[in-house]
Amino acid sequence: MAIIAIAAIAFFAKLWLALKTYGTNDVYTYERFGLWSQYLGAELYRIAPDLNHPPSVLHFLSGLLRLSGFTHLPFHFWLRLCAIVADVGSLWLVWRIAGERVAVLLIAISPINILVSGFHGNTDPVMIFFVLLAVWLAGSRDRTVLAGAAFGLAFCIKITPVIAAPVLLFWLPDWRRRAKFFGTAAAVVIAGWSPFLFDDPSAVIHQVFGYRSSYGLWGVSWLLRKLAVAVPAAWRLDLIYSQIGAVLVLVAVALLSFAMSRMQKRPSLYEQVGMAFLFFFVFTGGFAVQYLVWLTPWIAELGVAPVALFVATGSVFLLVVYNYWTLGAPWYLAIAYPWTTHEYFQVLCWLSVIVMAVTAWLRIRRGDFRLRVSPALASIGAAVLLVYPAYVHMKRDRLPVSPVYAQDDALYTEADIYHNLAVQLFQRGRRADSDAVDTQAARMEAEAERITYALRREQPARASMMTPEDLVEASLDDYNRGDFAQCIYDATQSLKTRPGMPAAWNNIVLCNGYLGKWEEAIQAAEEGVRLEPEVAEARQNLEWARSEGRR
Repeated sequence: MAIIAIAAIAFFAKLWLALKTYGTNDVYTYERFGLWSQYLGAELYRIAPDLNHPPSVLHFLSGLLRLSGFTHLPFHFWLRLCAIVADVGSLWLVWRIAGERVAVLLIAISPINILVSGFHGNTDPVMIFFVLLAVWLAGSRDRTVLAGAAFGLAFCIKITPVIAAPVLLFWLPDWRRRAKFFGTAAAVVIAGWSPFLFDDPSAVIHQVFGYRSSYGLWGVSWLLRKLAVAVPAAWRLDLIYSQIGAVLVLVAVALLSFAMSRMQKRPSLYEQVGMAFLFFFVFTGGFAVQYLVWLTPWIAELGVAPVALFVATGSVFLLVVYNYWTLGAPWYLAIAYPWTTHEYFQVLCWLSVIVMAVTAWLRIRRGDFRLRVSPALASIGAAVLLVYPAYVHMKRDRLPVSPVYAQDDALYTEADIYHNLAVQLFQRGRRADSDAVDTQAARMEAEAERITYALRREQPARASMMTPEDLVEASLDDYNRGDFAQCIYDATQSLKTRPGMPAAWNNIVLCNGYLGKWEEAIQAAEEGVRLEPEVAEARQNLEWARSEGRR
């Protein structure tokens, strides 16, 4: 009853967030993909370099757009409702697998899932639900075909389930059942990815399987990047890991899966998949904050202390990052940037994952291992290491942005989605479709202008305020006019609230260069490379500043 009551509280908290906020800029990226796919089909994979989702997701997003039009509830609500419902399903499966535990209670109320499913706006909770369903059907119900279908559905959301694939391959007892499982999964994937997969297979495969998450923000990759900055000789090691680290980690997961399958007392499928995900999170180079929900279903059997540590550190980490992206409460729209000033919380969260991974491994090797921590000591540690630093960061990051102001910004962005699509359709000779889409864009812009007018009339102080994104745009306008000193000023002002904006550093590099201030240009270029070492433009800026500065 306690688990049900806590889960109900979490459910309504997520629902409230989904109704009252827009979420992150991932939401309008998904809206763009769903809308454009209706008109452009498989061609979208060739004109949208940031499209890395399977074609089945495009069908799903298109359905949500139609549902939004039918119900008059916004797309961003329906996208997050799917994640909220998936969380309910995942909790039920964890309950069935792990039983009634205090750790399950912590998972039920975990702010990690409340923030990601209720606010962020992504498909990760849906994907992990289908992976968990496949594990339950195969490991607890002995339903190989149904488990394969669930695993295929997970691959229809993201390709992340590849982490669990080696575990399932070695866990299934014979090749006949392996063929049934993976054959069913492949059939579901082919059906879900059709017809785009057959319309342009090379573009689809290249975009989906060529995706790489943001590097240098988490764990080992973060350490290597810090080392590269401190010791220039280590730069090549960081570059190599950014290029092949993902492959190395997946190979290591496969070897770990094989080793677990050969143990004298073989762990359950649930334990093995959980160990694979924990190992992956310890060593992965690519990371995004919403990935934390990949872990929450797999930790129920680790005991109260490791789970509480992860829930506490992960929740505070997400809280300060989302607060940073939204410019403080009240939240409405979050624009994602590297959290360079919040690395302390990332490190604590990563360390909690390491603790869970070690605990999981010791349980597999020794049986019912438990990590015990004094409640009093844990409370003091949480207050000192988490609560007070989080309060300081959130107070510092707060900028008085009205939700109405952010709603205006979101509407203008959505209008751009429609305008840009109209241009693409016009270039392809589809005049009628182009006009219809452009009309919808005009309606959105009119609504945004209405909100802007009301804001200026009712809250003139806030209406005149410029966000960091506005200041970067202003600095670009300054650069185009040749006003390089003003460009540097505007870009510098933007960095006071969002230090991790590569575009601002790029503008500072160029303008200092045109003013002949090569020392300042080099320093700004080095910061740009520190933020995005894998981006060719950042490295080219540094090379340009150094070569010109030597003349």
